Amino acid sequence: MSTGYSLHIGLNRADVAHYGDMPELKAAVNDALFWESFAIGLGYTTSKLHDEYATSDAVKHALNSYATQMVAGDILLLTYAGHGGELANDKPAGFDNEQNDQTWCLYDRQLLDDELYEAFEKFSEGTRILIVSDSCHAGTITRDGELDLSKILANGMERAAMTGGARSRKLDTNVKKRIYVKFGESIYKPIQKKYQTKAQGSQVKASVKLLAACQDDETTLDGENNGIFTEAFIEIFKDPAYKDANCEMLIAAVQQRYFMPRPNFFQYGGIIPAFEHYFPFTINIPDADQVKGFRKPRLQKKETARISFEREAPWDMLTLKKPAVLTIDLPVALAGDYFPGKDAVVLSNVVKGSRQVTTLEFPGIPNEHAWSVVHAIQTELDRLGHDAIVEPVLSLAPAQNGAVSREGDINNPDYIKEWPPSLNQGEPDARMGWHLDEKHSQLAKAHAFVQTHRPGAHIRVGHLDTGFIEGHVARPLNLNTTLARSYVSGEDPNQAIDKSASGQDGHGLGTMTLLAGNNVTKSATFDEFEGFVGGIPFAEVVPIRISESVVIMNSENFCNALEYAVEIGCEVVTMSMAGKPSKKMARAVNDAYDAGLVIVSAASNCWYKGAGALLPKCVMFPAAYERVIAATGAMYDHQPYDVNFIQQARFNIGTKYMQGSWGPASRMTRALAAYTPNTPWASTAIPFLRSGGGTSSATPQVASAAALWIAYHRDELEQKGYYKPGHQWKKVEAVRNALYTAAAKGETFTEWQKYYGNGILRAFDALLVGVPDAADLQPSPEAESSLFGIGETIGAFFKNRKLFRSEAVKPSVEALTAELVDLLQTDPEFYRLYSVINLTDPISCAAHINNDEFKSKVIKSPYASPYLKQAMID
Repeated sequence: MSTGYSLHIGLNRADVAHYGDMPELKAAVNDALFWESFAIGLGYTTSKLHDEYATSDAVKHALNSYATQMVAGDILLLTYAGHGGELANDKPAGFDNEQNDQTWCLYDRQLLDDELYEAFEKFSEGTRILIVSDSCHAGTITRDGELDLSKILANGMERAAMTGGARSRKLDTNVKKRIYVKFGESIYKPIQKKYQTKAQGSQVKASVKLLAACQDDETTLDGENNGIFTEAFIEIFKDPAYKDANCEMLIAAVQQRYFMPRPNFFQYGGIIPAFEHYFPFTINIPDADQVKGFRKPRLQKKETARISFEREAPWDMLTLKKPAVLTIDLPVALAGDYFPGKDAVVLSNVVKGSRQVTTLEFPGIPNEHAWSVVHAIQTELDRLGHDAIVEPVLSLAPAQNGAVSREGDINNPDYIKEWPPSLNQGEPDARMGWHLDEKHSQLAKAHAFVQTHRPGAHIRVGHLDTGFIEGHVARPLNLNTTLARSYVSGEDPNQAIDKSASGQDGHGLGTMTLLAGNNVTKSATFDEFEGFVGGIPFAEVVPIRISESVVIMNSENFCNALEYAVEIGCEVVTMSMAGKPSKKMARAVNDAYDAGLVIVSAASNCWYKGAGALLPKCVMFPAAYERVIAATGAMYDHQPYDVNFIQQARFNIGTKYMQGSWGPASRMTRALAAYTPNTPWASTAIPFLRSGGGTSSATPQVASAAALWIAYHRDELEQKGYYKPGHQWKKVEAVRNALYTAAAKGETFTEWQKYYGNGILRAFDALLVGVPDAADLQPSPEAESSLFGIGETIGAFFKNRKLFRSEAVKPSVEALTAELVDLLQTDPEFYRLYSVINLTDPISCAAHINNDEFKSKVIKSPYASPYLKQAMID
């Protein structure tokens, strides 16, 4: 039987004679009490040293006593909570890689890490020492003349936490200097000299594992009741799933609860295999005394862990992890002074006039916390007086992952049985290619009409998606690979090649063939269809790859792609993706609209499992902007692409359902429906599947109709001057007028306005609608008004909160407004509200944000930044 001993050190305060005015902590002693209680529950014989009892001599004496008592198989649990510091040392090169000694701030003086190593050398081989250190150390020094963005982030995060009442457990720089001036020569230098030529931990035989609140150059925080590291463990231990977790698993679990600072795991000494694999706090483990080798301390700085892009949870939970990505827009003259530091990776630098836009990835920070990163950096740059604009760029829609959607599934080539026309087989129209016929989109008839009456008609269409896959039988006739572009980081910018495993069996391939797919034979379509499978086969299609997966909406890539589409003369762009708005996205949409570019964007999809929504059921961005055509979905039977309209006999909600999004009414003024699901979907396994779906299938149909109309009416558009600078927006409005006027309305479905906005696509009928005179056209409201029309209302709310009444550093009202709107689309708690709220109605918005229940949900949200939570407090 093994014996467990534990020592729990906690200091809220220390000797004023030594530390001067070092701020007191609130929660360190509470941390020690928690760990003592936890240890008692596991059968440890416990001791404690709090405040004035936690002197350097008392700690060293206790460790020496344990070293004498313990035999192979025994374990010591050593916990520390309090301030941490560091002291510069003069060790020659080759002894260790630490330029500083890390310290625990005990009551009478700082205890150096070298002293702990020496104490641990006295423990016998086969013993175990588990250390939990909820403290921190001072940061590294920034290089002269440069600004370390990782350090700026850490400082900003610390400042944000302190605004909410947290305290740093870092020994203040001024306090540290005063201590060293006063006691350096008499106390610390003699201790350091003793260990000057001794490599740390090289002679430790016990198996030592350290679970630390942060890296050596970071700061951890003291809360009202516990430190954030201890608080994380308190929550983790409530979950039975972690009763068998080893050290690595426990640290990973802590990382899920806070991302900055980064918790650390460090080990050295004897290698006891059972200690490696079992719950580290367990006293009695098999072969606890069996040592299979030794490891030296690895004192190098640890690389930041990268967030993996993979599914990690059931399909109805958050299934993707992606690092936070943001842009920093700075004057060119200032941008050169910055460098990314240890926590960031530069993805791109783009100079635009007098400013440089740098795209940064933070590999160790999940994307759902991007706003915390944005606010931390923005407030620090503001404090430094630097003219900078910091914005997040990624939108993730986890449930849209092809691995969790049955639409476009190569393992399910037939119709999705729950949706029409799966039960309409036997009807003449219920065959592949049904969406093109006269009873549906009329695209086949419209294409033939343009080819007959406008021989040689041409138009260039930008295809913003995941790219394309070569070699498909329906590859567009006029696919322009010379102009192809990729905005995905790390790829050849002159290629737009998708990977078949990227999601939905090559999402870009599927949407591209619906847009301009070539002539196919019956052998490729289950002997059901022959002819052109695309809506506008003669279009010149430029593939522009803006993401490696349909689930990731990168607003920076979208904006760059729109700019490029205008530059190369595209007249229509189609994008079967949706995400969250930003000022930059709004500006890009406005510029493209002014240049005469018709933007067709998917309204978005949502998923249901039982009664649970996995995404907001509403039109997302950029489709929600009034200068964009939002493509919604109508089924084979002309009813809405919505589970509520599936025949009850087939409505087995036990399966998972992707369906189209629509509403609220304020976002449907520029919407138009096209047909989905069960449209042809180009595949890499077989030529086509019957199971294409989502508004991804509807969007290229609408874009095809827009392009056909422009190609047919080009001469008249030119005659009326709609290609002249300053008048090009009129071409966009003329296209929309034709599509909306000709759309099928009440004759197909009585509630058409609610679900379709302007009706269901009728491409041939639209060709018969002429070009309006300029006097009959009005520009659509600018994109900003669809989002920032509420800025004044929400701004007034924020300015009355406690945060804005204080002198604390804080983000701008505009930034918090943007985050709040983003949060409504991120946290499932707000999906229902976001699906109905009118963002252009100040009265409605004010009623919601002043509601106590709403404010409470924001404060409790795991996705809200510390600043946004503070901004909800009265």
